[in-house]
Parts: sequence; C-alpha cells; structure tokens
Amino acid sequence: MSDTSHVGVTASELVGGWRYLNWDITYDDGRLTHPFGSDAVGFILYTADGCMSANIMAGGRTAFPEGNPRRASDAERASAFDGYFSYAGRWRLEGGKVLHDVTVALNPAFVGVRQWRDPVLMRDAGGILTLSLSAVENLPGGRRMHRILWERVEASSITDNRSFSSDRA
Repeated sequence: MSDTSHVGVTASELVGGWRYLNWDITYDDGRLTHPFGSDAVGFILYTADGCMSANIMAGGRTAFPEGNPRRASDAERASAFDGYFSYAGRWRLEGGKVLHDVTVALNPAFVGVRQWRDPVLMRDAGGILTLSLSAVENLPGGRRMHRILWERVEASSITDNRSFSSDRA
C-alpha cells in the first residue's frame, strides 16, 4: 500500500480558507529568509467557482499617524507597501500545479501574470498545504525556492486576538 498522505491535491481539497503559517525562501548559497518576518499573518482563499485571493501582512505594522494613507509621508506609504503582499484572480489545477491568473494586486507588476505553484497537502498533519515555487531568474544570490505553508481554517475559527480600536467606513 502506498503512502498518499503527501501526494498531490484535488480541487475540492483546495476550496476554502487557509491561514498563513510560514513563508521561507531558500537561496542556492544556503541562505534562508522570511520575507515578512516570523510574526506575519495572512489568508489564501479558493472558491469552488475558480476565484482566489491571497493576502500576507508583516506583523507589527504601524498605523499611519493620522489614520489616512493620503496624509502619510512617502516613507510611511513605502513601509506599508513593503509589509503587505496581496493579489487575487482566477485559479485552477493544471498538470499537478496550481495556477493563479492574477487580475488585481497590490504590486502592479503582478497584474496579468500567471503564478504557478507546486501544491503538497500533508493530510496526516491535519491538513497543512504547502505551495512552493522555484524562481528561475538570475538574481544576486542565484536561484531561490519559495515555500509558503497554510493551515485549513473553518469559517467559525477565523478570528484574531487584535482588538478593534474604531469603526471605519
């Protein structure tokens, strides 16, 4: 009998909400980085009709001093941009990979781009989803491998320990 606890993923297994656990990037020279730190939070959502949304935020982000990004300095806005990763669009499984066709994104360079991810679902670990990508660009430090881990969430468990300081429209 073969072990199927880590083999592939089906569309029905992907549908739903997933809470961010970790994002690490391993470089050819052995360096390991975490682009949003160890206290980042986020979600990726897959709908049955083929829509998806991914959002990851660095922990410890500070609010704009006046609460309004239009009144923030260029440095404050740049910091907010650097501490957040977001895109959405359509998704499908193709050839054992997850394809994200990006329609909207915080980073304009992502719009219209196809993001391919290698999915692995660790069923024996309570449903941990790993989405990985090997970047092939010739960057300083060489090739790199991105690996993002997510855990399945139920709608009733999507809560956060942060208090809400005010209501904003």
